[in-house]
Order: sequence, then C-alpha cells, then structure tokens
Amino acid sequence: MNSTLDTTIEHDGTTAASPSPDPTSGAAPAPPGRSRLRRALLFARTSVVVLILLAAAAGGGFCLVRQRLADRMLVDAGSAVLTAQPITVGSPDAAVVTRMLTTERTSVTAGAVLAVITRTADGGGARVQELHAPAAGVVTKINVAPGQIARAGEPIVTLYDPAKLSFQVDVPLETLRKLRLGMTAYVTGPGLSGRIVTTLQEVEPEVESAPSVNSPDRLTVVLRPDPAALATVRTLVPGLQFTAVVDTTTAVGRTPAVNSA
Repeated sequence: MNSTLDTTIEHDGTTAASPSPDPTSGAAPAPPGRSRLRRALLFARTSVVVLILLAAAAGGGFCLVRQRLADRMLVDAGSAVLTAQPITVGSPDAAVVTRMLTTERTSVTAGAVLAVITRTADGGGARVQELHAPAAGVVTKINVAPGQIARAGEPIVTLYDPAKLSFQVDVPLETLRKLRLGMTAYVTGPGLSGRIVTTLQEVEPEVESAPSVNSPDRLTVVLRPDPAALATVRTLVPGLQFTAVVDTTTAVGRTPAVNSA
C-alpha cells in the first residue's frame, strides 16, 4: 500500500518508521569534516596573502632606505665638460701651406703626413717640408687653409689624443671638502647609453683676475675615464657637457681634494 513512511524491521521484530528524503529540500549539508577542511584552506590562503603583502612592504622599505643612503653617499659634482689636450702642428718659420692632406674629424696615426708647406724665410734647409703628426690622434681643426701663410710658430693643424680625454668639472670649495683623490665618479649624458666610471685624478686651481664676491671660489676637478670606458669616450666629441656624481664611500683615507680648513 502507499505510504509516506518507510518501514524498517528491527532486530526485535518490531517496525519503526523513518522519514523519507524530501526531494524539494535541496542538497544535503556538507559533512562536518569537509567544512573544517574548507575553513582551514581559506585561512591558509589568507595567511599566505598577508605574508606576501608584508614581505613586499618590508622589501619596499628596505629599498627606500638603501636609496636614501646611496643618495647621501653620492655628491653632485655638477656639469662636466669633455676636454682634450690640444696637440698643435706648425712651422718654426713663416711658411705657405701648399697642400693639406687631412680633414677635420679624421683619425691619423703617429708620423702621418698632415700638410706640405713652403718656408718663406731665408736660411739653410729645404724650403718645401712635410708636417707630420707627432702622435696618433683625431684632427680637430685646420688652422691655416691651403694657399694661406702661417706665421712662425702658428698652429697649422690641431689634433688631440682620444686616449687622453678627460672630464673637467668646476666644483665649489664646500663640495670639494667632501672629496678625495682617487674617488670614483659616475658620468652620464649625451651619447652614453648608461653611466661610465671615472676616477677623480687631480684638482687644478682656477685663477680669476677679479673674482665675484657673490660667486663661491671654484676649482677644476679632472675626472679620468676608466680603461673599460675609453672605447665609449673615444666616440664622443670634446666640448660636450655631462653630469657627474662622486661616490664618497670610495678612496677612504686617501688625500683630500682640497684642504678642509
């Protein structure tokens, strides 16, 4: 017969009624063990996220502190000018430049013929002479064009040795007191993909005939590029301006760049 109750036979022979599952009641509740496992996984995931956030915050703070310390260690030296020591080639006597065998921005080897001149002064020796490069270098200027007269001792061709390029910075005395010879300086600017390493080699006094009362005394600092940076520096044009910062943690105990008094 039809009934809403199921019957089960007990061991003692009696029957007991048990309610049938209600098909409209939805899914059965999860077992207690599975709920505890879900809560544990949720707690673990939350803990991992919190730890990651804390680690990121701590790392950011450490980087910030390190950056501030680095900023204190680096001294802004100011604008650095790439400088080349000029090598002049001329005649001890007045002469006419008859031929010019080189051009500006041309690299020449030691002993290369730069020009042919005709000496106009009376005296012994050949009147027609060749001018040779005393060292390997780059021609920066043709001082006397062909057909023109060069005075005695006047430069006819000027060149420079790219291996002896340096950066020069005019630095106030207050800043110089923080520096020592041999300190590492980093140079950045046009034509450089990144910073290059230089060394504070020497300080040259700058003599002014009438120094201004409002402008502080300055001395010229010479920064010599490291050998590894010479290949890059050789491609630069003398006269360009760069930015230089000095790492004051280097060359500790070396000779001060200027007296502290």
